[in-house]
Amino acid sequence: MATMEEKKLRQLRLFNDIIYGFAHGLYDLFGESAVATVDSIGEQILEDMEHELGLEIAGETPEDILLEIERLMVDEYGLCKSATLEMEDDEIDVICEGCLMWRATSQLREEGIPPYTCIPMMMASAALHKRLGVKAKFVSVEQDLDKRLCDIDFHLME
Repeated sequence: MATMEEKKLRQLRLFNDIIYGFAHGLYDLFGESAVATVDSIGEQILEDMEHELGLEIAGETPEDILLEIERLMVDEYGLCKSATLEMEDDEIDVICEGCLMWRATSQLREEGIPPYTCIPMMMASAALHKRLGVKAKFVSVEQDLDKRLCDIDFHLME
């Protein structure tokens, strides 16, 4: 019988395989239009955070919103070991170390598919959309395989 740690690792691998498969399938069917799912999924995640964790972003600055999203990703959800969300003008960088979605993101990137299933990006995008009233567009992803760092860039659109 598997230990709890082995079960968790298998669950994580399965979760990544499912996310990769759905993302790849949607992209095969709809092309770039599949990326539009980021908005509805991100909004659902944001609603859950507001309900479960009492997240309140009304009246917050964009920088404060990103700082809170960083904290939630690491401390409350354990999505990654560390996270930094940086905003300069309309450009947002989501830099994650040790992300639980590493495998799915890597596989999508290798297939030339944007990692539109990136949970930190969806969380940040939805929160900034709610606060600023603008949507986000995926730009690029870079992965440092040695350090297991992801740098996902997206831009806010008016």
